[in-house]
Amino acid sequence: MSNENCTLVRKTGFRPFKRCMYCDQPIRECFGIQFMVIASAIIALLILIFFISDLPALVFDTMILITLLVALLAFLASKETNEIVLNNVLLSQLNKQLEERVKNRTIELEHSNDALIKADQMKNEFIGVINHELKTPITSVISGIELIRVHGIEKLNESQKKMIDIMDKSGRDMLRLANNLLDVSKIESGKIVLYPDHFPLVSMMEEVVQALRPEADRKHVQIETRIDDSISTIYADPDRIKQAFFNIIDNAIKYSNEGGHVSISAKVVDHIILIEVSDKGLGIKEENIGRIFEKFARRAPGYKGTGLGLYITKSLVEAHNGSVEVDSKYGSGSTFRIKLPKV
Repeated sequence: MSNENCTLVRKTGFRPFKRCMYCDQPIRECFGIQFMVIASAIIALLILIFFISDLPALVFDTMILITLLVALLAFLASKETNEIVLNNVLLSQLNKQLEERVKNRTIELEHSNDALIKADQMKNEFIGVINHELKTPITSVISGIELIRVHGIEKLNESQKKMIDIMDKSGRDMLRLANNLLDVSKIESGKIVLYPDHFPLVSMMEEVVQALRPEADRKHVQIETRIDDSISTIYADPDRIKQAFFNIIDNAIKYSNEGGHVSISAKVVDHIILIEVSDKGLGIKEENIGRIFEKFARRAPGYKGTGLGLYITKSLVEAHNGSVEVDSKYGSGSTFRIKLPKV
């Protein structure tokens, strides 16, 4: 449709119909022959009035003029009514078309959603199978290495001992990866089950630090712990909280500089147990802080890891009605804060 108005609208500014706002037709086609006849008669009578001096003729002419004006108004009203009826019919048709399109789109979305659900189920089943198939041989390898350490380490030379250490670390890394994949699958499907109990926070944190001590020693990273005496026990799932702390502290060691320092503290603030893990290492770029807890997110390229640790940590802490926050400045280190309710 043209953006030009019809001739009458352009010349007079008179817009009796909505269509006159967008059509570009001659007056006769736009308003119809009836309108042209009545309008011409009215104009003729108006001109004739100026030349009539006889009163009865003037009254008769005026009555005819009024009749024509009423007819014109009635015509305009009927045209506007027709326009409204036509618009309603068109609107009804458009509504039906829209309803049909929405219905079809809804069906398509339902099919897509069903396909996504099936794909997610297949993914979870696949991860479960792979996890089982990986964990069994990895556990066997780690157990074999432990036996060698206990009963045959003295028979090995230094090169062989280093190889055993590498095998042990690689096996444990693979086992942790398999467990992480299974945890991600459980988190996404809402199947994480907690088994809360009272346990000593200090002992648990010491276990985590001792488990990570070899990695810290390898990088000559000093680990300092400060636990408030008011924290004796904590009510939570000990395995899951231990896993969350392990990921946070391991992350701090990983991104610390050679000869760096990691500080771990725990205290009670307003009935909240606040655990802070700080390092003076790489830090996080400002544009990456917002997505550091997403799956497969990593502080920087070139570091080993899957990028699942912080995602799992955040999910596990939130499952305990807690929260995880981070403050960081790139090049100056990071501080992760875990907040858990003190029950």
